[in-house]
Amino acid sequence: MIDTYINTTLIIILICHLAAIIVAYKKRKSTLIIPYLNMVIVIGIFVFWTTTIPNIKEHHFEFREIVVIGLEACILLFALCAIFGFFNKTYVKVLNAIGFGLHLLTTIGLLYYMLAFKFDSLY
Repeated sequence: MIDTYINTTLIIILICHLAAIIVAYKKRKSTLIIPYLNMVIVIGIFVFWTTTIPNIKEHHFEFREIVVIGLEACILLFALCAIFGFFNKTYVKVLNAIGFGLHLLTTIGLLYYMLAFKFDSLY
């Protein structure tokens, strides 16, 4: 993948996050757009991770990889809880907001990194 595709994808993801913030602010209450966006992002991360890992003959899990995969699994779990009826629970709202914030900060960081340094390919 070249820089243009990666930057375009990151900008689209960032626009989706900002649209979710605007919709949540306009409705002045918790909406289901944030859990749906969290679910889509986590599924995308899992798909990317599972398509790149089989190319490695022997894979040893590092601690940081286990932490990230576990955190994403928790975000997916609470996004599914919010989608399937527990969206009024305070802890579900808080954990969805934390996951949303982590994804937003990561997207901004990756976009800054990709714009600051030029690569021929991502991996």
